[in-house]
Amino acid sequence: MKSILFGSIGSVVESSEIQRKAFNAAFKEFGLEWYWNIANYIRMLQKPGGLNRLIEYSKNELNSDDANQIYLLKIKHFKLLSENNLMPRSGVLEVIQYALKHNIKIGFITTTTKDTVDIVINKLSKYIDFSKFDLITHDHFVTNRKPDPEIYKLALKKLGATHSSSIAIENTLESCNSSINAKIQTLCYPGEYTIYGENSLISRDIVKSVKSFFEES
Repeated sequence: MKSILFGSIGSVVESSEIQRKAFNAAFKEFGLEWYWNIANYIRMLQKPGGLNRLIEYSKNELNSDDANQIYLLKIKHFKLLSENNLMPRSGVLEVIQYALKHNIKIGFITTTTKDTVDIVINKLSKYIDFSKFDLITHDHFVTNRKPDPEIYKLALKKLGATHSSSIAIENTLESCNSSINAKIQTLCYPGEYTIYGENSLISRDIVKSVKSFFEES
């Protein structure tokens, strides 16, 4: 069975700036004098995992309970700030329609928190019918988050798809390692805050890249 696997949230929607503002609002509410500017946030985004970013930024001085509390505040502010501000990235709707037309299974294969996934799905529901997706994941599905390949291996198993007839779409090169290590053909569809140079994984036209993959396979 063939499958198209949208990876991190950033492969579907450009939300980085809203996420950055949500983190800063959470810091303020929690009583921290932290502020993540755009340059710092771009650097931090190259590695997946908001909770990891918090602990890393604190130089491991932040305990897990406080990190979790801050992250929950961030989710609250992300929900508020994303109202009427989220829409699918260019090409996403066309890729979904292509999959439906050609009987290709669709997955949203992320290891971010369920609350964040639910917010994104809700805010994009006027554009995307997520009930047509065959699998939607979140952090509760795995023990190890990306860039570990665990989530992609699980996705292939649940979808009954083979790695050779599946393609993953991620938005950072670090997250691409997750699908690459699961032996899945991978496209990096860089977002506004993605750092990248010359790389064979980069695709600026995911519709063309996806069609080429399935036409040639």
